[in-house]
Amino acid sequence: MRALDCLLNYAAAQASTDGQMPDDVLDLVAAVLTVRDGDEAVAGVLGAHLPLLHRRATAFTAAHPEVYALAPGRPSPAAAWLHEGRHDPLLLTALDRGQLLAVLREEPSGGAAFSVVHALLTGQADLLGDPTAAWRELAAGPGGAEAASGFLGYLALFTVMSPADRTAADTEQVWWTTALEAGLPPGALAGAGDFAAALPDEVWLPLARRSAAHSPAQSDAGKVAKRAAAHPREPDALLLATNLLTRPAPDPAYDTDVRRHARALLQAAAALPETEQPAETEQLRRALVEAGEVDLAQSDSAAG
Repeated sequence: MRALDCLLNYAAAQASTDGQMPDDVLDLVAAVLTVRDGDEAVAGVLGAHLPLLHRRATAFTAAHPEVYALAPGRPSPAAAWLHEGRHDPLLLTALDRGQLLAVLREEPSGGAAFSVVHALLTGQADLLGDPTAAWRELAAGPGGAEAASGFLGYLALFTVMSPADRTAADTEQVWWTTALEAGLPPGALAGAGDFAAALPDEVWLPLARRSAAHSPAQSDAGKVAKRAAAHPREPDALLLATNLLTRPAPDPAYDTDVRRHARALLQAAAALPETEQPAETEQLRRALVEAGEVDLAQSDSAAG
């Protein structure tokens, strides 16, 4: 494998900007593929050189489509390259869309997800085709809800971490919106909670409210509730907090944070002049009481 890697490095050095890799090296690679196709070590070496092969050995890769294969559980150069999470939108477009989505189902927050999300947000918005169809295919089958949630969370995290890399600032909004409209299974939008540190309020708030209505157990629910608490005049903010309170609490600390920020939101909304209070204020109060903040029930009694 070290010898093969050295030969490919030599071939790379011989290929000029517009040139092809040497035929004798490519003949050797073809022989190796014939004898050891599906071998993990071979796949790893060829995967590291796959971008160059894709560009400088087009006749070779056309004759050996197995280098692009992404069969579940079977090592291949494309699978090894994806696992590393290296950025190459041109190479991504050469991969089979259905096979790529299958990889994302298996590892929604791995190297493949990094490569795909980076491409989506930096000019390859149509990489996975129609977003609605892509969401439905990603969420299909056992574990589909978790896969969709993980991919949505990765999309959010990349939006937060690499804002300067984006060439189409509304792509993440398009994908988040289509996820809401795709009829995904329960829990599939939990990863939307990671958008709590991204997007302007006027974009984030209605989408976050709809996501929590679909999947109340949002990731980073405390952060979501904290951001909602800054908007006591907005019905969406109160409904968002109300939905978060219905989530099961796998971590008591999360539940405590949600209730704390929801109380602050309720107090701020209740302090507004009566004519300015959102109609959803009492709905939030009832949700807090049902979540364990029983002292707030006194306000209901007084109102009655």
